[in-house]
Amino acid sequence: MKNFNFLMLYFALSFAIAGCEKSIEDPTTEAPVDNRETFEDDPFENLVKDSILYYTKVFSLWESSMPPEDLNDILIQDTLRGYTKYYETGQDVLSWLMSLTPIDPTTGNPIDRFSFLDRQGAVSSEIQEAVATSYGMYLIYLQTNPAVNNAELYVRMVDAGSPADGVGIQRGSRIISINGNSEIDYVTQEASDFEFLNNALSASSMNIVFLDENNQEVTASIRSSIYTYDPILAVEVFDLGTKKAGYLAFSSFVSITNTNGSYTQMYRDFEDIFSTFASSGISDLIIDLRYNGGGLVETAEYLADEICPSSANGQLMFTYDINDLLESEGFLTDPEYFGPVSFRKSGSLNLSRVYFLVTNETASASELLINVLEPYMDVLLVGAYGSNSAKENTYGKPVGFFAIPIVSDDIELYPTSFQMFNSEGYGDYFGGLVPDIHTYEDFLKDFGDPEEGLIAEALYHIQNNKFYNAATAKSAIASIDKLKADKVVAVKSIGKNQGAKGMFKFNKDQIKLK
Repeated sequence: MKNFNFLMLYFALSFAIAGCEKSIEDPTTEAPVDNRETFEDDPFENLVKDSILYYTKVFSLWESSMPPEDLNDILIQDTLRGYTKYYETGQDVLSWLMSLTPIDPTTGNPIDRFSFLDRQGAVSSEIQEAVATSYGMYLIYLQTNPAVNNAELYVRMVDAGSPADGVGIQRGSRIISINGNSEIDYVTQEASDFEFLNNALSASSMNIVFLDENNQEVTASIRSSIYTYDPILAVEVFDLGTKKAGYLAFSSFVSITNTNGSYTQMYRDFEDIFSTFASSGISDLIIDLRYNGGGLVETAEYLADEICPSSANGQLMFTYDINDLLESEGFLTDPEYFGPVSFRKSGSLNLSRVYFLVTNETASASELLINVLEPYMDVLLVGAYGSNSAKENTYGKPVGFFAIPIVSDDIELYPTSFQMFNSEGYGDYFGGLVPDIHTYEDFLKDFGDPEEGLIAEALYHIQNNKFYNAATAKSAIASIDKLKADKVVAVKSIGKNQGAKGMFKFNKDQIKLK
């Protein structure tokens, strides 16, 4: 009966919102009364705005902080328009609703910094099908000459299979010019708030000059286009003498199953990787999530089952929290939706310890994977120093979303709808997970390089059962040419972050979760 009631609610909401296309009369007395400018000339955008208020109120984890106070009043079309008419776009409405959520004590700002509107339907494609539309390169400014108070533009990551990858651009490549403009240094671009770079990365094509691995200039033309990318950045087995360590770097928790239930290439790749780790007899595992912004909950569960020790089998992995309306419908106990999730140990690895390499871009499903393993094994986090040697936590996103199509199939609303807690009840890491040690990322060495800063830190601990102490962590390790923080004038990323910072659970029935 519960599923029927939920589907009836889902369709009732869709029907009610569609009814808002009718002419709008005077707002109800609950609506704000002031002299603000109103925006009602665009019928389509009116519908988008009303839909956002409607669905966010119903599904938000913090719905009690949002108007109207009586949930039933959102079925009155004039009530919706009485609020939304003061906002020009759907995004403006969503931003207003997010601003009403409780204050996060870790930031001093409204706690909902996560909900978003996807007007191109790009997020679902990127996570479910590993399909993106961009150049596939992610840039950063580095000061490699400490005598010069400026920084040059480098590449920190490239999607395998992307347009940038196709012309030979790779992590550590220095960008010399874009569209004939060689004045792309930090000082020059900062003066214009990096407008030129952001416009160039948003354009459909660019001409680029960069230095290849042999320090030779390469000129190329690339187009921002649709491509299927490989989230696996590197896989290694490090032979450390008496020990072997497996290493896996990947950029997104993309789907391991297709919509028809068959397995994806991501699943097959993971199966091969963990089989290799097992047959190699690894004693320790390093998971590199430094730029991983999250993805599917299903994929995080799969990885947790592969990594966890055998003793965790059948034990609680995590629980959800949802708003009172959804809980009253029984979704908090239903295993098809938000019921408790238990470990189902898979694979033959039986490790007692795992290392995660993280930065402040490590988010959501990445953090979930770390958090659920904490009660069952020794979990060690190697974090990065940012600008001015600031210690970075992970991003801090223990929440996820429903993906709700509104108005048209291309527009999806993601209101923050659930929070997740490990078996010890811990899930309030809005300020991020705190690393056990911080060190310096070497942006000029590739993923999987044992001399790269974060990787070297984990390997040292595996061999010595301790990290470098605070005094030596700031200097280059003997025989390891680290890029030190005093050479990083600004760890400033240019362009969009890899992936959406979210947790997706595309399922089962009428609802899609992120």
